[in-house]
Amino acid sequence: QEREYRLRAIRGAREQWAQARPPRALHPYLERKGLSAVGTNALRVHGDALIVPVFWRDRLMSIQSITPDGQKRFWTGAPVKGGALVLDRPRAALTAVCEGLATGLAIYQSVRHASVIVAFDAGNLLHVVNHLRPKGNVVICADNDHGTQARRGFNPGREKAENAAELIGAGVAWPESIEGTDFADALLEWGQSGHKRIERQILAKARYVT
Repeated sequence: QEREYRLRAIRGAREQWAQARPPRALHPYLERKGLSAVGTNALRVHGDALIVPVFWRDRLMSIQSITPDGQKRFWTGAPVKGGALVLDRPRAALTAVCEGLATGLAIYQSVRHASVIVAFDAGNLLHVVNHLRPKGNVVICADNDHGTQARRGFNPGREKAENAAELIGAGVAWPESIEGTDFADALLEWGQSGHKRIERQILAKARYVT
């Protein structure tokens, strides 16, 4: 029963993906985040929503749709655990793993020789790292949930990233001294110097994984 339901959901997600089209212009959500089109060739649009593929071993398992104002939802019932979007770069010297799409694009556009793995949320970081086992220079780029920390005494973004990093011996980076939580926020807040500051912070934390 449950397997049937899941397979139906995966089929639905794939049908929606097949109907989506490559974007003709930069999606308003990405524009608002101060991002460029670099690294966006895996994305599509359907209506006014940005459609982000979620892959498991090269097979589309689910999709995430993002509205122009940034509301996100996954295809109901389709599995996301362990699923990722890899923003690949030939001969990359570094692999960065992060939570959300905008964060992944901010890193991809700032660290010019990095491949980026988008895990979609903090809880999925460990599953994705365990499944994909990145090697070479690897850094897990955490969301710095300082608001949650101030209110509730723990920082889920950083804790989950540290768990994932520990599994393979990777480094952990997060944006420091910003109002927001992730490297996409940092890019907006830091303005002109944003790309360089992000690159510096991430390269400083990368560790070699064999």
